[in-house]
Amino acid sequence: MTTDGIQPITAGKTVKPATPQRILIVDDEPAILFAYRKLIEREGIDVDISESLDEALEMIRVCPYFAIIADMRLAGTDNEDGMEILRTIQEMRPDTKVILATGYGNSETERKALALGASHYFEKPVMPAAILAALKEISSSAPG
Repeated sequence: MTTDGIQPITAGKTVKPATPQRILIVDDEPAILFAYRKLIEREGIDVDISESLDEALEMIRVCPYFAIIADMRLAGTDNEDGMEILRTIQEMRPDTKVILATGYGNSETERKALALGASHYFEKPVMPAAILAALKEISSSAPG
């Protein structure tokens, strides 16, 4: 039996090897994960998904992503999980771009997210075209 380069990670999930166009979507709403994944995969971009902060942080440790789309609050908490993802990215993978989305945003949250290095900040609901435009902007400005 071969694994064809698939690496095991937390809770029996697997993540494929990194590609230049691999992204991670982190959200606690399965409908959003499904919709974003389908939308982005149609553009020829490989997508991994995570519903929790801990799982997302482990995936970031294992796989270098081109970009991450993250919800600010996961599992209906008042936490700022998206900010924790931003901090982790700055420490571990500073070349990875982060797009934050939140249903609980305000100008202070936006300022803080951008100051921590978010490339884009959106308040939900986010139009699919806006996500694709952000990804294309990130891609076109990437070195190489």
